[in-house]
Amino acid sequence: MTSDRCICLGDDCLAAKEAIRKAQHTVGLVDESHFIVSISRCVRCGQHFLTMFCERIDWADADDPQVWVGVPVSEDEVRRLRTANVAADENAVLRIIANERRFLHHDMPKGEADRLAWKTRTLFIPGHD
Repeated sequence: MTSDRCICLGDDCLAAKEAIRKAQHTVGLVDESHFIVSISRCVRCGQHFLTMFCERIDWADADDPQVWVGVPVSEDEVRRLRTANVAADENAVLRIIANERRFLHHDMPKGEADRLAWKTRTLFIPGHD
């Protein structure tokens, strides 16, 4: 990690997730029990993040698979996300943030260890109920 890059964008995934978690909430786009989408802003550097939480119910074992994603977004993308009706059309997120980019991905699968890593690829919306 270079000294000019904020911890929210740094290579240390745990520190980055904690910084994003502590970011100032800007707006909620979807607030359902198993699908939450919001925008926040890093209190240190001002970087905006789209965050998504997705969960599937595990009726058999009560070990609900969950995925959390933190995506750095630009001011223009924030503006477009705020006016999109993401609650009615979750794919609006993918139309606005369509290009390949780096994002923090925390996978908490059923019966397996958590995986937290920066990924660089086209954004996707994890499965949810």
